[in-house]
Amino acid sequence: MKTARKVLFISLFLLSIALPMPLLAQVNISGKPGLMYIPSADVLEDGTFSIGYNYNPVDYAFRFNKKNSESICFVNLVLLPKLEVNINLLMPNGPVRFQDRGIGDRQIDLKYALLTEKAKRPSVALILSAPFGIDNSLVTYALAATKHVPVTKTITAGITVGMGSPYSIYRAEVRNDQNADIFSGYTLKDKRDKPYHYLSGPFGGVNLSFARKGGVMVEWDSQHLNVGAYTTLFTHWTLQAGLLNGDQLTFGTSYSWPLLKLPKRVKKHGA
Repeated sequence: MKTARKVLFISLFLLSIALPMPLLAQVNISGKPGLMYIPSADVLEDGTFSIGYNYNPVDYAFRFNKKNSESICFVNLVLLPKLEVNINLLMPNGPVRFQDRGIGDRQIDLKYALLTEKAKRPSVALILSAPFGIDNSLVTYALAATKHVPVTKTITAGITVGMGSPYSIYRAEVRNDQNADIFSGYTLKDKRDKPYHYLSGPFGGVNLSFARKGGVMVEWDSQHLNVGAYTTLFTHWTLQAGLLNGDQLTFGTSYSWPLLKLPKRVKKHGA
């Protein structure tokens, strides 16, 4: 795991030098545009690709609550205008029984922008998790709205409010060795029955961005009040950290770049 993280950081640094193009890159715990835990309704440019890693502390672990901290790796792609596809992989840190560890908790999420932001209206987005996984723990069924308000010439406040459904579709009764039919075993369950559940009620937060170089954040994730900060290096690479409920530290890194745009080449003299 340590070697994989080193390779990720080195790759992000090299890519940041190769592609000097500004992007909006702040993401939440699962790799979607957002704050620390909560997603936003920000609409990214078509073709934007993001990759990254987040650390989730033991007392707020989604699947291994109070037992193991978690590593969450993710990729996020704006596949079509207004449509994002997010794939995240949640893995426990430290010793875990083999049958509990497996490959990891895999989840595919879709985000669709119902409205884009205008001068007098916020952007509004619907986020849904694909139900094909078996008893996923980082399930998102949420509706979010985001509005950016200039505070000064260099400071912008991104205000997000939303509602996460406490209910979701699970395949909790299906075992991995019996997972031949992904269209079977569905049931509606209350996420609040879990030791720690994700986005199960009203949420909101504010992201104060300083000249798009970094910012500070405060959010209510439907259960706790969290604060955090982030900085963007080389216009593509974002480092972030947060304090959950005034208690434990979360941190992560992400890298974003546009797949549909090539960096401008500098013309040589006389060419």
